Parts: sequence; C-alpha cells; structure tokens
Amino acid sequence: MYKTLSAIAMATLLSGCVVHIGGSTNAADTHIEQELVLDASQLSKLVAETGAGSLKIIGSDSSDKITVNADIYTSEALNYELSLSQHGDTAKLIAEHDLQDGFHIHINQGHSIDLVITMPSKLALELDDSSGDITIKGLNNTIKVDDSSGDLTIDGGKSVYIDDSSGSLYVTNIQGDVEIEDGSGDSTVENTKGAVTIEDGSGDVVVRNVAGTVKVDDGSGDIRVNGAGGLIVEDDGSGDLDIDNVKGEVKID
Repeated sequence: MYKTLSAIAMATLLSGCVVHIGGSTNAADTHIEQELVLDASQLSKLVAETGAGSLKIIGSDSSDKITVNADIYTSEALNYELSLSQHGDTAKLIAEHDLQDGFHIHINQGHSIDLVITMPSKLALELDDSSGDITIKGLNNTIKVDDSSGDLTIDGGKSVYIDDSSGSLYVTNIQGDVEIEDGSGDSTVENTKGAVTIEDGSGDVVVRNVAGTVKVDDGSGDIRVNGAGGLIVEDDGSGDLDIDNVKGEVKID
C-alpha cells in the first residue's frame, strides 16, 4: 500500500518504498521512505512545519536545491502529510501526521517522521516543530525556531531566534544576535559575534565567548558567563552566578 504524494510546484518525488511491519491499524506498523526535491535557485527562505520525529538540517554552499529525505513510521491508514512546495520566493515543507480533536494522533504508538534536509546555506529558515531532537548546521542566514520539546543544536547562522518549551539548547558560531525564550532545560550559547538575550524559566544558562552584551532573565538554575562584551542580569530567581572575562559594564538585579 502506498500513500500517493503529488509533486507540488517544482517539487519532485524521487523515490519511495513502503514496508508493512504488522500490528494493529492504529499502531505505527508501516515504514515508508520518501525523497522530495525542490529547485531553490529563485528562493530566499524555507518555512517548515514538522511533527514528531528527529530533524537534521544541513546547509550547503554548492547546492541550489532543497532535498528532503524522510523516514516515516505510520499506520496502515497512512494518515500523514509530507509535501514540499514553492510559494513565490518561499519554500514550504509540511511533515506531520494528521490531527484529530486537536492532538497528533497515536503519538504514543510510535508515529513519527524523521527528516534529513539539505538546503542552500544562503536561505533563511523558519521552523515550527512539535517534538524530537533538532540539529541545524551550516546556514548563513536568519534562523527562527519554535520548538515544543526535544534537544536543539544550531551551529552557524546570521542571527537566531528561538522559542522553546522544553529540552536542552546549544547555539554556536552565530554572526549576529541570539534571542532565546526557553521554558525548561539547559541553554548554552558560545562563539557569537552579536548580543545574546536569554529569558529562561528553569535550567542552567552557560554563555561563552560572546562579543556583544549578554542579557539574562532567569527563573531558576545556575548562570555562568565567561567572555562577553557586557552583562545584564535582569532577574535571577535561584542558582549560582559565575562571571568571568566581561569587558564592559555588569548590571545585576
């Protein structure tokens, strides 16, 4: 049984195979491999909406295409959406299982879509992700991530904006500013040329080797800053505060 995926705009379905593992209708007993490709020569941004599953995004200086390789774990009903389409100068990727009563169906039964995406490094990225670990590497443009749960790693980017509910964060090698709003989990930012702003509910905050001013609003957890242009701690609910190698003014409320 195959789920039919029509090519949208310039996206091309290159390959796909389906393996039925066996089990109940609602269980994730079907494994599908799919590859989608979209010409990105006229694009400036990728907007992605992804559900449960791991996600790896790799920027390439030599590629003029967006390539999506998906491992889909679903039920015999094949109730998921995987599409890659062009809208003006923006590419849109959707990779998620259908919704029923406002919730992703059967998440606890293993339904997920694991993605590896290769894209031109010059493209901007806007990502809205439900759950699963995320790695983003090699991009040179603006990165915006809205993530519900799972660990997030970003290596490279012009500027980074993160709204994260839970899971650890690691951000490095950013050319501009970094803004993070984090519910829970440890946050580490290092080797950044711009300013860093972190609003953190709980979890340790570690900042190293930042050229601009670091601003932290922290509910609970340790704060460690080693190397910054300046430091403003607007609120430190609980936890240790360790400061070293700050070149400019330090303000602590």
